[in-house]
Amino acid sequence: MALRSIEELAGRRVFPGEPLCTVEEFIPGDGVYVDDGLIRAARFGRVEVDMASRRISVKPFSAKPRLPRRGSAVYGIVYAVPREELALVRIFADERMVPYNGFFSGALHIVQVADSPGERSIYDYVKPGDYIRATVMSSTPPFMLSMKKSQDGVVLAYCSVCGAPLYRVPGSPRLVCLHCGNEEDRRVSPLYILTARRKRRHNAGA
Repeated sequence: MALRSIEELAGRRVFPGEPLCTVEEFIPGDGVYVDDGLIRAARFGRVEVDMASRRISVKPFSAKPRLPRRGSAVYGIVYAVPREELALVRIFADERMVPYNGFFSGALHIVQVADSPGERSIYDYVKPGDYIRATVMSSTPPFMLSMKKSQDGVVLAYCSVCGAPLYRVPGSPRLVCLHCGNEEDRRVSPLYILTARRKRRHNAGA
């Protein structure tokens, strides 16, 4: 797994769970946590690097009150799937990843994500805990969402088996967990955050 350079990280907007650097490089500050030698973002925010103290932090955004606009792209997290055809989304940022002043409720129906009308389970496309980019289809909350546009889809997901982040692997149609080897289906956005060069091999006897 290739990590970004410190020059690339400083000021970057990051999602919770996104790897930043190793514990050998920096001391963890506010808004981060350590996982198996890696410092990861603990919240959605902007990376702040203090070179003097060798400390890395993720600072939360502050934003003026705004509402999602019909036809605009938004970012949210899937927090529940009450029915096979419906996912509930907590919208937290606009298409530039600038956070709203609070959260907004959103709903994603299977007809706004499925490739064909006969597909009935939204679990084939998103799961609870997924971070998604979607397009707003209505003007008032709860906002109706769609993932039909080319840039829409899951931008960060976690393994259903071990909870580690899932990676996009070139040449594979599925997301892959580099920790346990599990593979999962999603409607993946081309803006998906984590990419691995290749799958990590797991010994059959492990």
